[in-house]
Formats: sequence, structure tokens, C-alpha cells
Amino acid sequence: MIVRVVLDGSALTAYARLEGMAVGELIGMVAEDGGAGLVGVPAASFLASYPDLATDERDRLVRMATGIDAVTVILPLAGTDTVEMATMEGRLPRPGSAHAIIEARTRGALLVTYAGDTARAELPDEAVLDLE
Repeated sequence: MIVRVVLDGSALTAYARLEGMAVGELIGMVAEDGGAGLVGVPAASFLASYPDLATDERDRLVRMATGIDAVTVILPLAGTDTVEMATMEGRLPRPGSAHAIIEARTRGALLVTYAGDTARAELPDEAVLDLE
């Protein structure tokens, strides 16, 4: 499983609320790439975004993250990443951001976010795709 991009909570929320087309277009581009990679949805980012969404937005997010034929995959939080996430979360303003940052770094993937400044505090510029 090769994860090419990781969506953080800000990207997940924007997608679910239909705020712009950037996230949907990015998912489409990965899908058109012929199975060369996947879009990662960190479990902690999903869980942090979900409660703030209206019912129709939650449904949209769930369909995107769990579709059988989709190019998206839920990324579990496991092992020592849990401890690192707990430590990093205290430095970051948005809950669930740490899991996305850890996944992007570990997998050598691009972090997709609307909170680029926050992400760049933990990742190099070239590892962050700031949608704002």
C-alpha cells in the first residue's frame, strides 16, 4: 500500500462541507493515476472532524473515506505513533493534526491541508500542499 497524499482534518472538513473543489479534485487525480497510490485519511483526523459536521456532511465524509472502490484508506494510529501524537497534539491548535503529520512524514507522502503554517512547523515546505 503506497499512500501518496494524506488529508488532515482541515482538508477532511472542507471536503465534507463542499468548501471548494480542491480536495475532491486531488482525490480524482490520484484515482486517475491508475492505482499508483492512495489517499490516506488518518483515523485521528477523521475522528476530530466528524463531530463538527452536520448529518449530510458526515455522510459525505464517511462515503469518501470508506468507499469500497475508492482510492482512500483509513490510516490507523498504532504503536509508538500514539505517544508521539499525544506529545505533538499539545503543540498544535487543531485536534487530529498530529496524526496526519506523523503519517505524511512516516510514509513520505504529501500532507494536504488548509493549515499550512501549522503543518510547516513539523514538516518541510515541500511535504506540505497548502490549499489556502
